[in-house]
Amino acid sequence: MSVRRALTLLAGVIVVYFATRALIGPEPPAPGALVAAAVFALAAVVALGVRDLAGEPLHRIPRVAAALVAVAVVLLPLIARAGADPASDPAAPQATWYTGAGGLLLTVLCVRRRPAIAWAGIAGLLATTCLVVPTVIDALAVGMAGSVVWVLSAQMLVALVERTARDTRRLADIERRSAAWQAAQLVRRRERRERVRHALEVAGPILTRVVATGGALAPDEQREAVLAEAALRDEIRGTALLDDRVRAAVARLRREGSVVSLDDEGGLDGLSPEQLVAVRDRLARVLEQAGSPQVVVRTSTLPDTAVTVAGRGAGPDALELWEEIARPDGEAPGAAGSAAPGEESG
Repeated sequence: MSVRRALTLLAGVIVVYFATRALIGPEPPAPGALVAAAVFALAAVVALGVRDLAGEPLHRIPRVAAALVAVAVVLLPLIARAGADPASDPAAPQATWYTGAGGLLLTVLCVRRRPAIAWAGIAGLLATTCLVVPTVIDALAVGMAGSVVWVLSAQMLVALVERTARDTRRLADIERRSAAWQAAQLVRRRERRERVRHALEVAGPILTRVVATGGALAPDEQREAVLAEAALRDEIRGTALLDDRVRAAVARLRREGSVVSLDDEGGLDGLSPEQLVAVRDRLARVLEQAGSPQVVVRTSTLPDTAVTVAGRGAGPDALELWEEIARPDGEAPGAAGSAAPGEESG
């Protein structure tokens, strides 16, 4: 059984107790007491059973329903005393059941997130009880003090529960962010290890050869050293752009005599790993088809563009290749394409 159902059942048991107390006594109940018991039972059904918009019976009760319950509670003393024997003691325990009954319903209103209406009901119940019993002291003695304590305790308990719920949500959010940060750190460490491994594979042999020959490299070894230096520079300046396929395409271009420059300026930082894979796959396809003497690859901070690829020819203004790789979560620019400027697509 859930906590909400247990509290509802407990409140229902107390309602039955007060209703029974109103009807059972040393003398037959007055007509007003019967009506008051019926009003109390109906108000209890509204207070406990009316659901809010979320469909939860113990969440915030609708304001109109709470106001109706409070009005019924305020009228209970007057209804219960109507038709009673004028000679009877209005402060007798059996005759003042309405103070505890009204306090119970107002406590339910407070628990269901209507403390202002509950305290207004307490004030009204105290006022009407003072019309029935001789003094305010008598009203407090016959149960109003307990009702005030009930509502105050309920408000403090609700505030404590809400604070605990907020702290729990905050801690859960911190835990999620911490787990995400740890996962990101693991990914970064894995990427660093992979880059160190790749750097050792690329530069290790030629560096070993440099040490062994004292720097006197053969022409082909000098060429490999230049390529290794460029590959290491890519690992530093083009971090987010690289995967094995992109590295292979860049290495092919350089071996064929092209000058390739990779610049990662942070334009891909907001992409997920899956989106990065898509961007790198598109970049690899573009580089595999490129053949310009100079190729420049840059990340972009534009909202629709992830990477730009420019291929320059022999002349100063000879632009042979221009490709804009769209962000996976955005629309590709309408002018994207690999045709040289000035050429019309047929």
